[in-house]
Amino acid sequence: MEGDIVDDERLQHMLQSHKDIEVIISVTGTDNEEIIVNLSEIINRFNARLQASRFNRMGNAFNGLLSVSINPVYFGSFRACLDSLSSERLQFNLTPANENINAQEDKVGFEIELYGLRDNVIDVELLRALIRNHLVIDEMTRKPYMSKVGQQLYKVRLKVSTDYIIDLDEVEEELLLTAENLDIHLVLNFDEEDLQEAI
Repeated sequence: MEGDIVDDERLQHMLQSHKDIEVIISVTGTDNEEIIVNLSEIINRFNARLQASRFNRMGNAFNGLLSVSINPVYFGSFRACLDSLSSERLQFNLTPANENINAQEDKVGFEIELYGLRDNVIDVELLRALIRNHLVIDEMTRKPYMSKVGQQLYKVRLKVSTDYIIDLDEVEEELLLTAENLDIHLVLNFDEEDLQEAI
């Protein structure tokens, strides 16, 4: 992975401090459906801790940004492991983290709009789908409206976020299927430009 690891002098200084170091890992590639699972396994294998992450998949291309805290003793092996996975279809880049990065800012956040609810309560199955995908509801608004046939229904807008590694395509697919089973309409709104700026 020649040329992909930058700022080695600063990394070496952090390694010599004997404290856990925080490293930003950016990953880009194509295909590789198991990338999220593989990264999670590597992080756990080297006793590292995921502080925050963004991950986005568009078609067969994906990119991600992870903030990882790791003991310097394991860092060399950790970097070598990422090196061994690098290829034309998968690239990693490691840089020292800025100590004043706010983990809250590194969360993935987007809006979910629900239409056609017969009351202003969200169905438990949808809440379970959010929990399964580690999505936290940060804000919720409800608004009644009249359907075309004169029936009062409810529109609910959720602002959700997560600091876990997630595949937005898979999350959207599960939420849409859950909404379809509940006979309601669901729309996900997320800013792809903001997600790209994370890389």
